[in-house]
Amino acid sequence: MMGGWLGAAALAVMALAATACGTPASGIPEEPVCATPAPLPTSRTTQGAVSVQAYFSRIRNGAGALYSAREELRAKYAEDTFYRREEFRPDFIAYADETICTARGLQELSAPAASLAEFDQKFDAALAALIEHTAAGREAVRMRNVSDYREWFGGVDEKVAAVVATSRR
Repeated sequence: MMGGWLGAAALAVMALAATACGTPASGIPEEPVCATPAPLPTSRTTQGAVSVQAYFSRIRNGAGALYSAREELRAKYAEDTFYRREEFRPDFIAYADETICTARGLQELSAPAASLAEFDQKFDAALAALIEHTAAGREAVRMRNVSDYREWFGGVDEKVAAVVATSRR
């Protein structure tokens, strides 16, 4: 009977220690869960075909949202430091999840015309680089890895700028 109690106590202590060390038991999920983006409107002139105007409007709005999300995070946490404030980690994870989900939603868009295939490939490549970079930053914050966070901080503006620049045709 005593051994069962000691075993349970030992498990509880190990769980607390794991949480304190920033392991995945920290309550922050490993991957964001993204909502399915709304489909693009179709053209009135070409029945059933996706509107080119709607395609570019979604791309421009999405790139703008990615830029705005970065600016909002920068306004709150301006320096290249891993903040010790309680709200930093949840704020950063929310930013990263929003960025990853917005970028994935934009990647799911297909060029509505064959003449836009090259544009679509370049835009998707910029989004993929941003997603990869943001996921690495998210993991750095989740695991409290200051060096990896600084690497994210050092490259994020370039990745966002590439998406914005590529979104302009």
